[in-house]
Amino acid sequence: MTKKWMKPATFLLLAGVVGVTGLTLANTKVAHADSEKGKLFAAVEQLKLDKNTYVIDQKTADVNGDKVEDIVYLVGVKEKADDIYASNMNLVVQDGKTKAYSKTDIKDLGGYEGELTLLDFTGDHVADAFVKTATGGSGGIYNHVVATFADNKPAVIFGENENEGIKYEGSFVNGFKVEGKSAQLDKPLTIDVSANQDVYVAAKLYDKAGKVLLTDADTSVMTYPFGSLTPIDMDGNGTYELVGEQRIVGINNTDTVSRINSVWGYQADGKWNPWEVEYSTFVKKHPGEAINTMVGK
Repeated sequence: MTKKWMKPATFLLLAGVVGVTGLTLANTKVAHADSEKGKLFAAVEQLKLDKNTYVIDQKTADVNGDKVEDIVYLVGVKEKADDIYASNMNLVVQDGKTKAYSKTDIKDLGGYEGELTLLDFTGDHVADAFVKTATGGSGGIYNHVVATFADNKPAVIFGENENEGIKYEGSFVNGFKVEGKSAQLDKPLTIDVSANQDVYVAAKLYDKAGKVLLTDADTSVMTYPFGSLTPIDMDGNGTYELVGEQRIVGINNTDTVSRINSVWGYQADGKWNPWEVEYSTFVKKHPGEAINTMVGK
């Protein structure tokens, strides 16, 4: 069985709208900051960045805690200014008081149409940077990063590992079911997949009685990383949580076995813990592309 994305993923329940950014600068200062978006980044040489580093997005807020608003840039390397894909994305902050620059050390972040949002995720009443960018693959996966700049000390607190979310792994078993487990869940999770049984029988995964016909290697099921992840202040205290959704995928990229939704909060120990987790079961399912991919037309 071929799967175009083999990493496990997380699941989140989309429950609201992205919050607004933090405090803004005066109108003239904001206008100056906005004028840089889409252009070559002015501090390329100073920060020793690639000469083709462009400003993908930018926002203003106090991110270092000195009560003076800073300019935060999401930058990335592009071949041409109008390209929607950028590689080697990074976050750069220009201190509103000293005008000095600082940057994170994000590894291998690339994607399409990157977006930047400034909100407080840690509870220190200072804005942090949230980045999302589409991978562009058929799995519908997005990369997400959260970075903090408190006391002018850049640190990535949500990266590639956290973006995998709930890491569920399982397999198809007899009776048109999936059985599996995740380190973040207290007990095994069984999913009824009988709504898709016609496709699975046609693909010779099951016989008509619901007995698995393939070997263990061909019956694996797993989650993809987040397909969506949205900052939401769940309890209205000014500190934002992350609400997301992941797909559990079966015979190929298009075979969604279930969707897992979860809410994540940043804890005092520096870890993101799931506050809530739920999953879906299909009662009716259109075969979509799965049957065209795995079964003769």
